[in-house]
Amino acid sequence: MTYSVSDDTDTEFSDLPNAHIGKYRYAMRSITRKTWLMLLEKSALTTPPKKHHWKWPLSLGGIIVIAIVTCEVLGWPFLRVPVQHFLSDQLEREVLIDEPFKLRLLGRIQLQTGGLWIAAPDAFVKSSQTPHFIDAKDIAISLSYFDLLTLKAAEPFRIKSLRVSSIDAQLIRQKDGTSTWQFAKDNDEPSRPTPIVNTLVVRDGSLAFKDAITKSDLKVRFDTSEDSADKKNTKSSLSASGKFRDHTLKGELRTKGFLPIATQKATSPPIAALAWLEYSGIRLDFDGTTSDIFGKQNINGKFGIKGASLGILGDLVDTPLPTTDPFNLKGNIRKDDVVIFVDVATATVGQSSLHGKYEYDPRPERPLLKGTLEGDRFYLADLAPAFGTRNKDGSKSSTPDGRTIPDRPIDLPSLSKMDAEIKVDLKYVELGSAFTHPISPFKANLVLDNSKLTLSDIDARTADGSLAGLISIDARQAPVWKIDLSWKDIDLEKWLQVSQDRKDTAKKAGKKDAPPAYVTGTLNGKTDLTGTGQSTAALLGSLDGSVAMYINNGSISHLIVEVLGLDIAQSLSALIGGDNALPMNCAVMDLKANKGILTPDVALIDTPVTLVLIDGDIDLAKENLNLRLSAKPKNFSPLTMRSPIRVRGPFNNPQARPEGGPIAARVIGGVALAFINPLAAILPFLDAGSENKSSCGKALVDYQPKTK
Repeated sequence: MTYSVSDDTDTEFSDLPNAHIGKYRYAMRSITRKTWLMLLEKSALTTPPKKHHWKWPLSLGGIIVIAIVTCEVLGWPFLRVPVQHFLSDQLEREVLIDEPFKLRLLGRIQLQTGGLWIAAPDAFVKSSQTPHFIDAKDIAISLSYFDLLTLKAAEPFRIKSLRVSSIDAQLIRQKDGTSTWQFAKDNDEPSRPTPIVNTLVVRDGSLAFKDAITKSDLKVRFDTSEDSADKKNTKSSLSASGKFRDHTLKGELRTKGFLPIATQKATSPPIAALAWLEYSGIRLDFDGTTSDIFGKQNINGKFGIKGASLGILGDLVDTPLPTTDPFNLKGNIRKDDVVIFVDVATATVGQSSLHGKYEYDPRPERPLLKGTLEGDRFYLADLAPAFGTRNKDGSKSSTPDGRTIPDRPIDLPSLSKMDAEIKVDLKYVELGSAFTHPISPFKANLVLDNSKLTLSDIDARTADGSLAGLISIDARQAPVWKIDLSWKDIDLEKWLQVSQDRKDTAKKAGKKDAPPAYVTGTLNGKTDLTGTGQSTAALLGSLDGSVAMYINNGSISHLIVEVLGLDIAQSLSALIGGDNALPMNCAVMDLKANKGILTPDVALIDTPVTLVLIDGDIDLAKENLNLRLSAKPKNFSPLTMRSPIRVRGPFNNPQARPEGGPIAARVIGGVALAFINPLAAILPFLDAGSENKSSCGKALVDYQPKTK
């Protein structure tokens, strides 16, 4: 009899009858099951319980949470000093953060502090200019984690809220360019735009701006209150007073809030703005809109500017504008991105009435001004202040005793500040009381390129004639002036004005017609001059070149001829009996300029009754006349004085008296001989008719000295 027990406790009994095999198997399975249960129960009683390792992290986390909550409630006061040291290291300046110091980090970053003080650079502290750069009190600032986490290198910080009870900023710059607002910075680090503020409240803000470079000393006060919960009552104001570029300045800007123009968003709408500014006697007013004040600084609105001189306005905006008589400008201004568009609807300058449209682009190396200067009436006398009759502030300039030509320096170096392309189109240019007809129209191109100002393509019409050429000033080194003008077919009878005294005299004498002009005829001529100098006096005192002119088919007042000839009898007759015009056989003048001294190569007037020759010189530098008028009457008068007339003395008080020595017949012969060759050379260039050539030549030949 054998048996075996398998691994699964299944027992085989080969010797048992088949009928009992099932019972034995059942019994064995029951015993095995009980055995296993007993073993499992025993094992459970003897195995030690498992340890719970997750409780330690949970306990540590709980401690951290409690610490954070505690610090959050207390406001992290122990971080004040570390933050203070961190900012001092970063700015390389002493930074102080006043108590109370409360920092909140849950949800967003919120900081409240009693004050923030940032020192000025050591050089400013040691020189006692200012101890601080920023001194702010009661500051509350709020930042979003999302804004900080998504911030890119070239993007501005976004501040949810900034509230300051008071702030004092000291912006000071020395002559060497160092300033309080300069901080140490890695040159490779890209500059970051001005922060964007969603809610801003500054109750009492002040700023001191002192700049040795621009000679400025300004006090600025600003106040803004903007709360996202009360959009209707948001407002901001800024006022300034003091000196800018060494001139008195004060002004004010009021806007419907400050934040909409400081958001740096292209989609941000502009806001209404009112501003006024007074600067050294000029007043600016603006009524319009503005946006993106820390970005593109766009503006759009109406403006009005008035003052003593455009030169003051040019000084304010750092643009070369001429010194003028009092002015008043009105129009519209628009700044789109970087380009400024100005539409001057009306501009009165002195007596002139002008208008124009301009476009100013600051992007080139030298900013470019383009546009058109138009006008219904322009008075030439209104240009005189630009050439020295008035100072830059509009006050009358003085000249040294005994001088008449202005010597005030013209602001030529400012021509380097920009380039310009201006089309000039004036309908009417008034030349002054001595002229009956104006220049109408006057067209030209004004170009300023690399400190060279050129008025070219001049096309001017007057009294049936024309004026053409160019005028230029090259101020790149020593200022070089060039005047290249020609005039053609100007009718002097129409052009020259008859004085009111002569009109009144003719009226009293019962004459219906106005007396004729002193000189009539068709005027032609050409000027080709160069000079150097910073003032009108220096320019005229350095002139080189020539001035040539002649009168064709003309006449001259009988009275003038008799006075020049000192024929007392006939002069009295003219005064009593009237002033009749005498035909002119020839009238030519060719002056040569050498270092400011004008000398006539040819200067003669030939009439049927008298030949007048003029020699000598005019010293523009010394403002001195030294001329001799030699007149040879062709008729006889017992009181005719034959001696030449010498005109000498300063421009403001010349003296005319007979010259002692040879009689006019001998003097005029010598002068005529000297004039023959220059006259023969100049007449073809003056395009005189053959009749004039022969008459002028014959007049000189007739009065040459007779040789045996």
